[in-house]
Amino acid sequence: MRSTLGPPDDGQAWFVVLPDCLAAGGIAAALGPQASQTVPYPSGRPWLMGRWAAEELVTAQVAGVAVAVIGCAPLTAAALSALARRVRTVADLDGLGAGLSGSFHLVAAIDGQVRVQGSVSGLRRVFYTQVRQLTVAADRMDVLAGLAAATLDEQWLAARLVYPYLPHPVADGCPWQEVRALAEDCYLHTAPGQPARVVPWWQPPEPVLSLAEAAPTVAQTLTAAVEARTQAGGIISCDLSGGLDSTPICFLAARGTSRLIAVTVVSTDAGHDDASWAQRAAAHLAGIEHLVLDMRRLPLMYAEVGAGGVGADEPHITIRDHAAITCVARQLVERGSRLHLRGMGGDQVLQAPPAYLHTTAWAHPRIAAHHLRARRAVSGWPLAATLRGLADRRSYQAWLRAAIDELTEAPPARGMPNLGWTPALRLPPWATPRAAEAARTLLHEAAASAAPLAPTRGQHASVEQLRGIGYLTRHLGGIMARAGLPLAAPFLDDRVVDACLRVRLHERTTPWRFKPLIVEAMRDLVPAPVLHRSTKGDFSVDWHTGLRQARPHLAALLDDLALARFGLVNLDVLRTVCLGLYPYALDPVALDRTLACEAWLRTLPSTVLGTAAGAPR
Repeated sequence: MRSTLGPPDDGQAWFVVLPDCLAAGGIAAALGPQASQTVPYPSGRPWLMGRWAAEELVTAQVAGVAVAVIGCAPLTAAALSALARRVRTVADLDGLGAGLSGSFHLVAAIDGQVRVQGSVSGLRRVFYTQVRQLTVAADRMDVLAGLAAATLDEQWLAARLVYPYLPHPVADGCPWQEVRALAEDCYLHTAPGQPARVVPWWQPPEPVLSLAEAAPTVAQTLTAAVEARTQAGGIISCDLSGGLDSTPICFLAARGTSRLIAVTVVSTDAGHDDASWAQRAAAHLAGIEHLVLDMRRLPLMYAEVGAGGVGADEPHITIRDHAAITCVARQLVERGSRLHLRGMGGDQVLQAPPAYLHTTAWAHPRIAAHHLRARRAVSGWPLAATLRGLADRRSYQAWLRAAIDELTEAPPARGMPNLGWTPALRLPPWATPRAAEAARTLLHEAAASAAPLAPTRGQHASVEQLRGIGYLTRHLGGIMARAGLPLAAPFLDDRVVDACLRVRLHERTTPWRFKPLIVEAMRDLVPAPVLHRSTKGDFSVDWHTGLRQARPHLAALLDDLALARFGLVNLDVLRTVCLGLYPYALDPVALDRTLACEAWLRTLPSTVLGTAAGAPR
């Protein structure tokens, strides 16, 4: 377990972007022992420092313009040089990045000015801080926290207990007071003698295309995204759950030059239908290896939960599955896989959240009425509550302020419609009054200037959920990378995201068809019987089993709870939930978010914890 802040020492990739000046030499010297690679500016001074695989970096320097693409992009140095010749200003990078398939960070230096950006999904994040009055950027916040001797933010920590997830813009924040996160739709611009600027470069597209109009572009961009990963050959692996996210990815990967291992994980729930659909899909995939793994032979959910924060630069709820994910990744590495593909992000880009009905009701009342009749028939939404939700025209700021004031109220009854900007926000019952006060303070400060991610509730909710899965996939990728297997999520590539979000909300999601966008896009690429699935596997049985079996681990965790020492968690209430005779009737995410914070805190050195307000001295 790591005991100090700074660059990871477990083989994970990371990078830092330094300014082109003599004063940055001290920062470069501090990074030197951990950085195995350095890319210089034309001046010879360090530009990029860190650790990455050779195939993850492409650079070009042409006539005063230096460009680096870090991650996955199917281009050569010669091709990047040709693109760089068209660049005159940092704003010209908009077109360069938008034209590339794959998932990557884009860094450029032009006449002393530097531009750094990640991906719109949040999978490739950027953070920045001031070190010796110089702006330094990186793709990991703990690297910068170590350089800046940063202080843990207790308000941020308390807010992380909020479930089902933190709203924008608080969700995009950092646990360190001196470190800032770059918004996914912006790039960081630095220039000599000027303060750093955050510049918007992307906005969600207007959802105006029909399925028929959008399907060819979705098919083209998704195919290119998968080809970007398969073109290097060798052996790759891919999830094959039988669902409409991973299955199309698997079929596209099987068309490439890489040998494919399709992986199906079978639930302990006898009623779970992933395995049968996966077998049906595998029957149409000639020449692949189909690896079927029984969850009963893998580590259960919450196994080794106390160690779930190791290697992460912030808490993440993948701690629930980290032991099983590590186990599967190691098995695939033993079979020769160089890369693993997953369908993460498919749920978020292929369909719209329920808030689409609010947007549709005001733009297309007749269509909305038709959808609502069917939706209520399936979900049992009460008519009065549904009408109240549709009539609510509050702005995002007003909605957020009201949601913050209700943090400690009882959760909404199950079966109630969710037509707001966000789901109802709640603190778990074990959160202390101190935690509630700290979370409210931080959220209200953010709400004072908060703007939605898109003009309508439906598209805002789509982008917010996209970022949520991007952040989660980032940490999932970290777990797999530590086991020796990089992860790719083609649905989260910028070009795929943009193509999917252009589809009309009420065509992306309907009560009568399951994920119609991917069905239309893959019609000529995936056999029709495979695209007929209308169900989605549920792992609640595995969750309950894992929670029950993990009680000894949870009991040890609760014996010395860092969150309780911070005064943020009532230990007695949490102990009842974790160790009670029956699983507590609460959203599992509420418990996962708390355990994630605890597991992550345990990776921090005591010197860092001691600097936080209220921490034990």
